[in-house]
Amino acid sequence: MIVYRDIISGEEMLSDAFKLEDVIDSDGNKVEGLMCVESKMITKGGGDVDIGCGNSFGGTGEDEGVDSTAETVNNVVDGFQYTETQIGTANDFKAWVKDYMNAVVLKLRAAGKPKEDIQKFKACAPGIAMFFLKQFSDVQFYLGPSFNPETMVFSIYKDGAHTPPFYYIMGGLVAEKF
Repeated sequence: MIVYRDIISGEEMLSDAFKLEDVIDSDGNKVEGLMCVESKMITKGGGDVDIGCGNSFGGTGEDEGVDSTAETVNNVVDGFQYTETQIGTANDFKAWVKDYMNAVVLKLRAAGKPKEDIQKFKACAPGIAMFFLKQFSDVQFYLGPSFNPETMVFSIYKDGAHTPPFYYIMGGLVAEKF
C-alpha cells in the first residue's frame, strides 16, 4: 500500500486505494504536477445489510423506516477526514498558492531533493494556479484533519456529476510504501 503524506503537515492525504488520474484542462492539455481521484457517496454505519430479499428473513418491519445510524458520506472526505473551508477571493487564493509553493520548495530543499526536482516542481506552479483560477468560483477547498491552512485539497464538480473529483498538488506529497 502507498500512502501520500503532505510534505508540510505530515498528514495522510491520499492512498493508492484511490486511482490517481491525470488532470486535463479545458483546452485539452495535461496539467503537470496535478493529479485527481474520483470520489463517490457511500453509506457508513448502521447494522442492517439488505441482501436483496427485503424483510423476508425476519428483518425490521415495513413500517420501521430507515436505520437512523446509517449516514451517507463522500468516501474521500470521510476516508481522510477532510473539512471544507473557504479561501475568500481569487487574489486570496493566488497569495495562498504562492506561500504554499514556497513552503514546499523549502521542505524539498531541507529533505535534500536534487535541484532538478525542485526546478521541475516550480515550473509546474503557474499551470496549477491557472487551472484553479480559471474555475475559481467552482472550486471547493478542504483542510486535512489538523486544520492546517498551509495544506489544502481541492474539488470541482464536473457538469452533471453527483460527486466531485479531488485534486492534489503532487510535489507537495511524499509517497510512503507500507
